[in-house]
Amino acid sequence: MTANEFTGNQPLCQNRLKLCLRAVLAFLVTLALTSCAAGLPLGFMPPSDTQTIADVPFHAQEDYQCGPASLAGVLNFLGDPATPDQIALAVYRPELRGSVSLDLALYPRNRGYSSRFWRGTVEDIIRNVDAGRPLVLMLDLGVGPVSTYHYLVAVGYAPQGLIANTGRRKHALLPWADVLRTWERADNWTLLVESKTL
Repeated sequence: MTANEFTGNQPLCQNRLKLCLRAVLAFLVTLALTSCAAGLPLGFMPPSDTQTIADVPFHAQEDYQCGPASLAGVLNFLGDPATPDQIALAVYRPELRGSVSLDLALYPRNRGYSSRFWRGTVEDIIRNVDAGRPLVLMLDLGVGPVSTYHYLVAVGYAPQGLIANTGRRKHALLPWADVLRTWERADNWTLLVESKTL
């Protein structure tokens, strides 16, 4: 083989290598774009049907009062007449311009209810909504290292997203991608309040 024959074959090998690299790169870009476009974790399967707890009372959330308003809706659902203002007197912290999750979890216990909080999953939402139990979720709506916590009441689910009483909207449909991203930033904080069983 002469030097000319060797260099004559080199572009052919380079072309094949470039084609292979382009195919791999195209596959990776397509995979990345598909994941980013959906914004959903790999393996996430949204629920196939829609379910809502229709009669959870709604309280429009005033500035920095999303915790008391959410908790009032759940307590009212259980037959307790607590108002967001009453709850805010006990749990709102002016220096934080909001409520601490532990305070929200303990408040119902002082009124004779059981409450527990944990790192929830979408399956927990589905199971509790199916059983007619609304959940309070904490989301982190902040950007980058800055956290901005927000509480809402999970009252349902659909293939497109979570159905929630949040802000000034009753039964708002929040896309799963947004919910999962912001809920995870708050360590998937989930609160269940129930009447005590004797």
